[in-house]
Amino acid sequence: MNTYLTIMVTVLVATQVIRITQNAISLYRQERDVKKNIGWLKENYVTKDDFLRQREANARLVYFLRLKQKGMDYDDIIDVLERHKRFGDEEEL
Repeated sequence: MNTYLTIMVTVLVATQVIRITQNAISLYRQERDVKKNIGWLKENYVTKDDFLRQREANARLVYFLRLKQKGMDYDDIIDVLERHKRFGDEEEL
């Protein structure tokens, strides 16, 4: 009986060691991939202003598409966008 318990405990410990090793390898690979994928952010100096510009561009695109959906033609939409730009009505965008 003692031999049986010793073998079972040894098998359980061995499987846990294998599992921990596999998790460590997986975490190492994930960390390496994250550093590789995010590394270009540090190299290109992406700032908060870049994200704000992207958000503004997205808002303008949505506004443009809504005007287009209302049936306005391209020239009228450009006039509306220029008017907003000229008078600083960017909050409406």
